[in-house]
Amino acid sequence: MKVSIAFERASHVNSGTSVDPAELPWPKTEGRVMRHPLLHLESDPRGEITHYGGLVLAQQFVRRFRVAQRLDEALALFKRHAPYHESDHVLALAYTLYADGTCLEDQAALQGSEAVRRLVGACRIPDPTTAGDFLRRFRAAQDVERLAGVTNEVQEAVWSKLPRHVRRRRKKHELALVDLDGHIKPLYGVQKEGADFSYDGRWSYQPLVVSLGGSGECLGVVNQPGSARPSDAVAKALEEVLPLVRRHFRNAIVRGDTDFDRSDVFNAAIEAKAYFAIAGRLHRNRAALVEAIAEERWKPFVPRADRRQPSGPSREVHTPNYRRQKAIERRFRMLRTVKQWVTEIAYQPAGLGSACRMIVRRILIEETDRQGALFEHFRYRLVLTNLPRSYTPRQIIDLTYQRCDQENVIEQFGQGIAGWRMPVAEFMGNSAWLQIARLAWNLGKWIAEIALPSEVVRWEWKRFRRHFVYIAAKVLKTGRRLVVRLAGSHRFLPEILTAHVRLQT
Repeated sequence: MKVSIAFERASHVNSGTSVDPAELPWPKTEGRVMRHPLLHLESDPRGEITHYGGLVLAQQFVRRFRVAQRLDEALALFKRHAPYHESDHVLALAYTLYADGTCLEDQAALQGSEAVRRLVGACRIPDPTTAGDFLRRFRAAQDVERLAGVTNEVQEAVWSKLPRHVRRRRKKHELALVDLDGHIKPLYGVQKEGADFSYDGRWSYQPLVVSLGGSGECLGVVNQPGSARPSDAVAKALEEVLPLVRRHFRNAIVRGDTDFDRSDVFNAAIEAKAYFAIAGRLHRNRAALVEAIAEERWKPFVPRADRRQPSGPSREVHTPNYRRQKAIERRFRMLRTVKQWVTEIAYQPAGLGSACRMIVRRILIEETDRQGALFEHFRYRLVLTNLPRSYTPRQIIDLTYQRCDQENVIEQFGQGIAGWRMPVAEFMGNSAWLQIARLAWNLGKWIAEIALPSEVVRWEWKRFRRHFVYIAAKVLKTGRRLVVRLAGSHRFLPEILTAHVRLQT
């Protein structure tokens, strides 16, 4: 049995986006193509033009799924609205991160644009200082949980509106890949409430990130002090995430590194009737079990990257390993993987009611220095799982280590939408910021899943913005209608117009 979700490559793959050579114009005269003509600069007194024309898709999504109404129903942070509601602040921050904002001050770019104000139907947008005051109003964990609950509601509504063939495939064949990981966010101020020193001595927060493998949607993010382990908050997070996932997928697999080798994580997955595939620690008792495995039980294992297609020799051309060449020239001590084997044994972790499968990968390491080969030794990698026997040990190893793609999600969460900014001093305010960043992150994923080509889901945020956010647009009021005129020369204009229609139905 194989997982039907194919592992997708990184989002920089340029598939289906090239321009047909027949459509490219040719210069009519000889010489340079870029002529750099003399330009005459003028100003337009009307503020109807914006380069954030792609916000029409985000605005239409918020309108269709009643995101503002859901926020106002869930949050009650103001005694009176003068004049902003809770949804105004949350969506203003989410739009800022969705566009290109990296801090609270960047909200002024939307605040000062008449075209953006028209686009969202507002006479004014909150000031950045007011946005900071709003984050400080989150004083209790229940307020942050209600904000996270709104995102969960919208997420489930989006999954219910996906194309019928996608929903049918999820219910019958696909398994949701729920990935767990933590991130150390160093802090350079001494007045950050709730911060602490991490295991490596850095003054920091250490949030937990739960994401959906394949699409990269953020299923949950929990802020924690730097001294906490990311796995401390996993059991509670899985209690909220797995029931939601199980309603839309046939089953789910929880994946994580050795920090999540804990009985409460295993039990949370089992109680939700889901699977787990967690990298295990090599404790002393486990090492004794591994050493006692008979030699005939080991089967050769070839990493996925080194396998060849059965239809013939690979056509890929591998570039030389310049790092290894330089290390050999300078006679550095090097470690090289010679061969690998895999097997499995039954093992019952402490705190678990029944035995599970422990997949063991044995790696033969050769150590060399300037004098040549010194010695060889074995290293062992463990995976604890309750997947059925229809999954072979090799498939489980492949499935477990595909979770490393979540490192790209964590990196983009900070570099793509500035989710790790932590703009205020209060711990709950920064926790609310993470939930708003999660909403902005998922906003791009949801729009791509519902209305854009399937490959856009895996794009990095820089590329997504360049094609579907940074669009010259003029926002006009004609009679009782609000008309947005996009630049006709934009490369993805047909896809944007189609997406707008899909978000309306």
